Formats: sequence, structure tokens, C-alpha cells
Amino acid sequence: MELFEKLDGEIVEEVGAKLKTLRKVRNWSQSDLAAKVGVSRKHISEIETGKGTSLLTFVKLLKVFNKSEKLLEVLSGSSVSPRDRFMKENK
Repeated sequence: MELFEKLDGEIVEEVGAKLKTLRKVRNWSQSDLAAKVGVSRKHISEIETGKGTSLLTFVKLLKVFNKSEKLLEVLSGSSVSPRDRFMKENK
């Protein structure tokens, strides 16, 4: 299923599951990750089960997992305007 076809809640659950996998690959407990990010173990559990989190905590998680390049993609933006992109895609 394409990302844009998924409900927001499904995407949040998928992200939580991915973060859980990344944590387990590093052999970190939820408490270990919580300490690195500066949140409670319960909050990590909630994130992993798809209950969401703040943008600030998500940024910290990306940094802890060395996924900061994803932040750069968002922050760099696009030099193409949304209108121009639409026109190009719908020719």
C-alpha cells in the first residue's frame, strides 16, 4: 500500500514499529533509549505502539538513530514551487 493511501494512524504505527526495530538492533532496552532521548520509558513504549509523540522527541529519536539525513531532506525543501511541480506532474 502506498504511503498516501494509508491513514495517519497507520503511518504513526508503522513509524513506531520501525523505531522499535532500530532500538532492538542496537540491543537497547526501552529504558536505555528513553535515557538517550530524555523521556520516560513509558513514553518510548507509547511511541513504539503508535500513540505518537511530539515533533521535538521525534527529532531527538532521529538523531539518536543517526537518521539526521531525513531531517535534512525536510529542512532543505524544494526549489520547485508546488504549483510548478503540479503542472509538471499533470502534463
